[in-house]
Amino acid sequence: MHGTVMQPVKTQVTSILTELQQLTKKVKEDAEDQKLSSEWKLVAMVVDRLCFIVFSAAFVVIIVVFAIRL
Repeated sequence: MHGTVMQPVKTQVTSILTELQQLTKKVKEDAEDQKLSSEWKLVAMVVDRLCFIVFSAAFVVIIVVFAIRL
């Protein structure tokens, strides 16, 4: 009698444990995705700043060259 009463409880506990493991896995994956996303955003900011500097330098050089010719 005792074993048959505990079986539904054991099934529920096992189900809860499985759900918690899946939830934990999802949270870890989300954290890793967030970290990767942050790293790519940083790379994008660096590339953007580098392009801005190159463009600005080229612009200044072209303006100076045209100013000298006039």
